Amino acid sequence: MKNRFLLFTLLLLNISIFSISFAQDNTQAGLPEGAIARLGKGGINIMRFSADGKYLAVGTDVGVWLYDIETGEETALFTGQRGQVNALTFSQDGTVLASGGYESPIIQMWNLSTGEKRNHIELEKRANSVSALKIKEKILISIDRIGKLTYFNVDTGQELTNSKDASFLESVAFSEDGNNFAIGVRGGRICLWDATSVKKEKTLLGHANLFNRDDNKVNALAISPDGRILASGSEDKTVQLWDTQNYKLLSRLKGHSGWVTSLAFSRDGQLLASGDANTTIKLWDIESRKLKDTLVGHNNTINALVFVPEGTHQYSGCLASGSADGSIRFWNPDTGEEITIFTTGHTEWVKALAFSANDTTLASAVFNGTVELWSLQTMQELTTFSMGLSDAADSVKLSPNAKYFVCRGSAGMIAFNSLGYGMRSSSRMDDKYTIWEIASGNELQIPIQQHAFRPAHLSFSPNADIMAVYNNQEISLLHINTGTELYQLKPRHPIHRHSARLVFSHDGKKIAAFNNYDRPQIWDVTTQKEITPPGIDLTEILRFSPDGSSFATVSRQSVKLWKLDENNEYFHTELTKAPWRISETITFSPAGKVLIGIDKFGADSSYRIKLVDVETGKFIGNLTGHTEPIETLVFSHDGKTLASGSQDGTVLLWDWEKVINENLVNFK
Repeated sequence: MKNRFLLFTLLLLNISIFSISFAQDNTQAGLPEGAIARLGKGGINIMRFSADGKYLAVGTDVGVWLYDIETGEETALFTGQRGQVNALTFSQDGTVLASGGYESPIIQMWNLSTGEKRNHIELEKRANSVSALKIKEKILISIDRIGKLTYFNVDTGQELTNSKDASFLESVAFSEDGNNFAIGVRGGRICLWDATSVKKEKTLLGHANLFNRDDNKVNALAISPDGRILASGSEDKTVQLWDTQNYKLLSRLKGHSGWVTSLAFSRDGQLLASGDANTTIKLWDIESRKLKDTLVGHNNTINALVFVPEGTHQYSGCLASGSADGSIRFWNPDTGEEITIFTTGHTEWVKALAFSANDTTLASAVFNGTVELWSLQTMQELTTFSMGLSDAADSVKLSPNAKYFVCRGSAGMIAFNSLGYGMRSSSRMDDKYTIWEIASGNELQIPIQQHAFRPAHLSFSPNADIMAVYNNQEISLLHINTGTELYQLKPRHPIHRHSARLVFSHDGKKIAAFNNYDRPQIWDVTTQKEITPPGIDLTEILRFSPDGSSFATVSRQSVKLWKLDENNEYFHTELTKAPWRISETITFSPAGKVLIGIDKFGADSSYRIKLVDVETGKFIGNLTGHTEPIETLVFSHDGKTLASGSQDGTVLLWDWEKVINENLVNFK
């Protein structure tokens, strides 16, 4: 096993030298104020090729990435785009790209010949989520999340007309000529529309199932290039082919073992590609309605499929696939062979972060149990630790020095929402936590699996030499290197296992256990004596200050600060009443003067990192930039950098001194 990880270890030892080959430095593109870098490109929602096949546009949870197919060069088109990008369309001549998306207040149009923004369209606040776009000559057609059609002049951005005859949609597809579109609605039904007359032509029964209503969601739709066939893919694991002229079901294609999540017709209409939540892509012969091939290579859900236009360059007619594993791959549809992994880095959902002890590397653990290691000198990914790879990681932990990784994986299907955020899952949780030393790749043999029940929660001490494990109504403190149990702490009352949390103070001298249903309990680690303040309230979040002399508690009613007085007794002050949405993610600034938490977006279409003055309880600033819920906030060991990780698949690095100077101008 040691030889297996030799290269991995060498990479870690040379973090200041190596970086991913051919990586482009887009870390500065569209950064929010106060941020110094963005790590990761965001999860893939949609992919579109220009008509000449020269460009591939990828709509992600944080913006648009434009790839030059011949050179592999990438450009980040973030400027002015707030929110996700779930809708993309090229003009027929390939000179204009339009983008829009979920909770994004604008539609942007780019001039690809100059690389500059052409113009933008500001949307009404109450209808600012675009689910599909189509440029038809000089008209831009937009469909929002409730099915409203709006027509704009491409050159001026002026609204021409709209239709309010709407249905809440779960998937959408335009015909190639823009004359028709189809939407999948709740209950597995499919509605066909004439985009010219704005008239609903037919509602198809689709995948509706009176006997099982849990697996009939229509995740994907595609219309053949000639407009005569509609393909629909569902969580019932089938693909259906429909005649768009007489509205009859032509065939029900079976063969997927997972939810169907993406569809694409070849440019000649002879092949249909379908991707699923079990990592496979299937190619279907449209004439015979038979399975032609199964493509295997991705290790997570297939989010998007699109064929390269014919007669363009070396990838002419190939299939491009984008996956939740973060990669875009090109396939030969004739042989079923993978041609290349075109690009990586489009990862979904960052769940945990940790800085290395010398602050030269950042580790980010993502939803599928892999850990990405980033150089903080080049802001590029160094390598990926994948020993914890699973379909979906139920729980992940990184030690505060990024040395150890803990993961409890899940097996099953997941489907990320391509028109919004969040995911649907049928995964089955493993009973086992696994612990690795990242540099060596060695699995640690720590006896946390010996109890009758799997551990409910665990936590690392600040210097990562001790692990606290809650299980079977007791807290065990174990030595990391030897696995020896040092001692046990016995809670006075049971801690509900599904919401149990453990947290150490920054000096490692205190530990708290809490959940959503009862009052927290705090112990002195040295003496193992309980030191819980009397009268403490029900608490959903608890974090210690950097010096360990105080801690903050967050409940649905208020935020309180608890301090030790000169007699070593706790007293509390109420900072403010419910200043942010309840979240597990709060932390103190390095000096302990600012409490930092999470607030769901408002009018700015962003998730806010909220700053509160610890002494006064006053709100003193916001940091915005993420487009989905923020999972974790971690400071570097020198206190100069704040890292935030989000479900949008990215990490933002913030210059804390700059944040203080720009957001806390009146802070003393």
